[in-house]
Amino acid sequence: MRALAKTSAGPGLELIDVPEPQPGATDVKIRVLRAGLCGTDLNVYRGYFPLVTFPRIPGHEVSGTVIDKGSRVPDRIKIGDRVMLSPYS
Repeated sequence: MRALAKTSAGPGLELIDVPEPQPGATDVKIRVLRAGLCGTDLNVYRGYFPLVTFPRIPGHEVSGTVIDKGSRVPDRIKIGDRVMLSPYS
């Protein structure tokens, strides 16, 4: 699949090919409908965040639709559910 990525500390972004993610037993895979960029993403783009590694795909504030799930995901989460994720839990 294709992803927009920051591939180096210099200016610019580029489209890269990445493997299609597969959910583990406790994971949910979503089709992303919206992704937000935060101040950290902006600082990475500007080169002000020295701890980042490359390539870096920005955007961790995401919402979408569940398209697959692992075997140990609770039954209350269904394929087709609209969800948002919290990257900090």
